Amino acid sequence: MVNKAIINEVSDFLKDDPRWEKLNQLNENWADDPTFKCYHKKGNKQKGVLGEYYVENIFKSLGAEVIATRDSEYNGTDFDMVVDGFKTEVKFSLANSTKATINVDRFIINHVAVEKNWDRLVFCGINPLKSSSNRVQMYFCDKKDFEDYINPFVLSARATDNLDIRKKIFGSCVFKPQQGGIKTLNDDYICTNFKELVKLSFFKNIELW
Repeated sequence: MVNKAIINEVSDFLKDDPRWEKLNQLNENWADDPTFKCYHKKGNKQKGVLGEYYVENIFKSLGAEVIATRDSEYNGTDFDMVVDGFKTEVKFSLANSTKATINVDRFIINHVAVEKNWDRLVFCGINPLKSSSNRVQMYFCDKKDFEDYINPFVLSARATDNLDIRKKIFGSCVFKPQQGGIKTLNDDYICTNFKELVKLSFFKNIELW
């Protein structure tokens, strides 16, 4: 058990410590956004649920038939919803920030896996109100197209144990190995370059669903 005097000493120090203040700050860049003002106060799981619900309602507004996995026969599956019969995996991101500036069209797509059970991958990115780009950037791809794209990079990288060569192989790939990184080459990929992502012919605007 930590001595109470030690706890008080550390607490007093941290109250006036600039580094602690910086580390403890919340992202307030979205505070004036009526839809997403509390997004950054959520945990990762809550953010995922919120993003899925937003995408679910976008699809419904577009006239699609949507079955969310929650409270349905699909509960507990890899995918997030069934849209017009397609098992759909959803990735959601607000535009990221550099200090007090929101970076328009700068999104992160986390943890995309080939071996998971999905037919289509949907990405939905949110820009701030009155930005120079679309408020909602929403694209999708079919699983086979994603597999055909990522597999040549993976197979080439697995053919060598040289990490520098592996990095070079993935240098031109929009998706990079995420969990475990280039060393393990797990079935887990991340994309941080939205502008290059939408240049891929198989990533299509949601209007083409």
